Amino acid sequence: MSRRGISEGSLTIHPAGIPHGPQPEAMEASLGMTHTTETAVMIDTFQPLNVTEAARQFEDDSYALSWSRPGISFANTKQ
Repeated sequence: MSRRGISEGSLTIHPAGIPHGPQPEAMEASLGMTHTTETAVMIDTFQPLNVTEAARQFEDDSYALSWSRPGISFANTKQ
């Protein structure tokens, strides 16, 4: 519900100080809703987290594009 590009079991890591939140269309869709069936957990750490090689096998390369507006394409998203 909160955003495109996130599915059950997703885990995202955001650098400190980078604000983020629901996408505008998700916020608009929530108007008038009285409940949700999703749960989100946010963990603030004192030290940076390290992503293991095993975890990198599950990386979703398209996640960064979920922050763009629908219909906008990027020619070369892989660096």
